Amino acid sequence: MEIARRHKKYPRLAIDNNWEGRVDLRMVIGASGALASLSVRKSAGYAALDEEALAMFRTASSLATIPPALRGTEFTLDLAAEFYFLRQ
Repeated sequence: MEIARRHKKYPRLAIDNNWEGRVDLRMVIGASGALASLSVRKSAGYAALDEEALAMFRTASSLATIPPALRGTEFTLDLAAEFYFLRQ
């Protein structure tokens, strides 16, 4: 998650339109350790936010290290990306 957060970008279109939301995703890591699939389970309601969530986790999956206990096995992660403006 930390790697994904570092690659998160709030889409300009979403900023300009004050779009906020949460994207729920499902990531499957294959036995080889490579990303087998990544899909949106629940949309934020805006394609720009959904696409950014997919992009940030796709990037993170290529940079993350698989823990030794999970190597050689396929596993599934349910993840979320939140896009909200800070309000004071």
